[in-house]
Amino acid sequence: MRLLCLQCAAETEADPESELSGCPSCGDSAHVPANLDDTVNITITRHELRILTIWANNWAHSHDDEPGQKAVRTILDRLGTQTDTPLTLGQEIADLRAAFGDVRVISSGGEEVDLP
Repeated sequence: MRLLCLQCAAETEADPESELSGCPSCGDSAHVPANLDDTVNITITRHELRILTIWANNWAHSHDDEPGQKAVRTILDRLGTQTDTPLTLGQEIADLRAAFGDVRVISSGGEEVDLP
């Protein structure tokens, strides 16, 4: 069985009969790993995916002190490797900075916004 730690994204081979006490990579033992052998394919548009990931990323940023935010960020990172479309506003800004140098973001109120 292949397991995925949702805290550090480490993939581990495990015997289904064995008892794991935590992630071999980060040591997390508080969260249930995902079974990589139990994957699904879902058909949605890139726009739908961007909406979901932007909302999830915003939730994670506003809940930094909650345990679930780390899993959300790990999932978003894994999704990001499966598409060439930026899935978060931060990634879109990072792509703009990479293409055009130091990009400034100005809010509708005229203030500069500091984005990752």
